[in-house]
Amino acid sequence: MNCVIAMLALGMAAAGPAYAQRLSASALAERSSIIVRGTVVRAGASDEPMLAASPSTAVIKISHTYAGAEIAGDQTGLTATVILSRPGAVKDGTEAVFFGNPRFLGKTITIADDGELTDASVPEIEKGIQARRDAPVRARLAGASTVFRGKVEKEAPLEVPANPKLKQAGNEHDPEWHVATVRVTTPMKGGKKDAIVSVVFAASRDVTWVNSPKLRPGQEVVLITHKPTKDEEPLLRATGALAAMQKQPFELATDIHDVLPVADEARVRGLVGGGH
Repeated sequence: MNCVIAMLALGMAAAGPAYAQRLSASALAERSSIIVRGTVVRAGASDEPMLAASPSTAVIKISHTYAGAEIAGDQTGLTATVILSRPGAVKDGTEAVFFGNPRFLGKTITIADDGELTDASVPEIEKGIQARRDAPVRARLAGASTVFRGKVEKEAPLEVPANPKLKQAGNEHDPEWHVATVRVTTPMKGGKKDAIVSVVFAASRDVTWVNSPKLRPGQEVVLITHKPTKDEEPLLRATGALAAMQKQPFELATDIHDVLPVADEARVRGLVGGGH
């Protein structure tokens, strides 16, 4: 019995790298924040002081950066240490596309690989990169009540019902709710052209809300708005916003992906319609 279990364990361990190797370029790109093409200059080596060289490491010279420039800058022409998806996956001189995520950012970058492919096509890589970029937008669309392109006509602090208890509930992370009056120019889900939508957002620059979208008069954007969720209700109630929203219709835009540039209109329209 123990022998059978041991054989199964060995089989599963062997299947892991093989499974990773069978993943397509698009599948690997969708799960990787850094994607580079490079040539192995030293297999079994490491330029990262905090990472010992082993059969699972290699130093590569990068010839093209497909994704990850926003994390560590364009790495084209530089060297990087790679933690391979499996020991001995490459040898000196191997040219491949390396799919992974950052492990160390120092004088050089260290990439923890999900996979390496020598035959990855650019269209497949770009397909996966786009799918990864679309994922958070898809998540916001799943809970959206309205989706539209619109122009902000005005904005002001949200007027909340007078309640002496609200000041006690406030703290340094107060979202400072504001409401923007937005005219719909192109509806995609819910709403009608030229309709006015009142969008509540966090105007605070506190660290908790610094990445929450801000709206200002004259701004033209694509909006993915939603009604209060159960997770949001306690904060909205404590700050008085929920009471205000129950008196007249408001929409919420609280996530960085709820407000997008107009250049993304066609992409969002495709995602709303089930496109890829």
